[in-house]
Amino acid sequence: MREQTLDELFAEFEAQALPTFRPPGVPDAERRLRSRPRRRRGLLAGVVALLLAGPAGAYAMAGRNPDHPPNPTVTPRVVERPISLPRGAGALVQLQFIDGRHGWALFNTCSPGGPADGCRLTLARTGNGGVIWTWSDPLPGAPDAYLLPLDGRTLTVWDGQQYRVTTDGGTTETLHPPTAPPPATQRALASRSGFLLACPSTERASYGIPRNCQDEQLRLVRIDGTPVPRQPPMPLRGDLDVRVIEGGDGRLWLTVLDEGKLTVMVSADQAVSWQALPAFDDVDQLLVSPDGRDVWLVGLDGPKPVRQLVDGRWQQRTGLPDDTKDVAAAGGGRLVVTSVHGGAGFWTDGGYTDLPELREPTRSGGASVHVLRDGTILFAEGGAHIIATGTPGVWARIS
Repeated sequence: MREQTLDELFAEFEAQALPTFRPPGVPDAERRLRSRPRRRRGLLAGVVALLLAGPAGAYAMAGRNPDHPPNPTVTPRVVERPISLPRGAGALVQLQFIDGRHGWALFNTCSPGGPADGCRLTLARTGNGGVIWTWSDPLPGAPDAYLLPLDGRTLTVWDGQQYRVTTDGGTTETLHPPTAPPPATQRALASRSGFLLACPSTERASYGIPRNCQDEQLRLVRIDGTPVPRQPPMPLRGDLDVRVIEGGDGRLWLTVLDEGKLTVMVSADQAVSWQALPAFDDVDQLLVSPDGRDVWLVGLDGPKPVRQLVDGRWQQRTGLPDDTKDVAAAGGGRLVVTSVHGGAGFWTDGGYTDLPELREPTRSGGASVHVLRDGTILFAEGGAHIIATGTPGVWARIS
């Protein structure tokens, strides 16, 4: 048996045994000085942008477990885990992980923006970090299909005209009109405890598909129909970048980005009361760690400032590396960043730690990063995702 195969078998064991770890790295020797264009914040045309820790790839656990320290003898490296395509499945058009083990892939024989006649979709899912994939039978095609996963068996496919929901891993599906997103779709879009933003005229999720709230004031709603005790006392215009975020501690965060100014409100009692925090015009996003303990404001233009919320006050921190492309809150006082020149690493207020094993896999400089609800760090570049195998410093590239 090949050494790589043995590594993968042990990785599967460790992925179940290790609750958290922090990949090793080496200090970066220099801070590159070139900046990058402003990060696009808009939604994909006609599709959902997953906003709650991101959908939102590939992972490393966010914390370090002192009972399972990293093995210093392991050489950091990336192993390949290709998804073997069945005959006629088409191109891989989307790959999404819900946590470090469960993920979905969408293969499509349709051309983007082309006709749907005669083309087919094929779904694949994994429950072990991409080692083994289970395939669905081909489904009717759609050129602009998009995945909205809820868990390892429940998934919504938006096909441009309707919601197609499977609750059995892709064996069967039910169809729903765009004006009536079913509960599984709403849960995939909502925060941890079921909050989302909706158009008041239809109570349809504003980040659902399609988004038709541009001329309305959005409302915070709960998908179970329970009335929200108090709406946030701030304008939630549908034509602005408005987001709701909920960490593991139950605090709700509302952000509005309007002409470069970011306004933040927080509720610690499930929308019974709200607190307004100071607004800033040099940051463009709020980051919350999966456990809810770390809350940051960051800006990806100019000097790339960082502020951390401490005892209810924003405190200025050392800025991000000058070549930062994307950033996410990893927990434990760390941010995970990618570079416009390729590569990735961890930022703390004390400095930057590089992940040299990721320089080559992300060399094009187009990698994005997200942190999922279980603390899993996700790197995505093009059609590939890079995930930690469970052995600190060993990653798997899935494509």
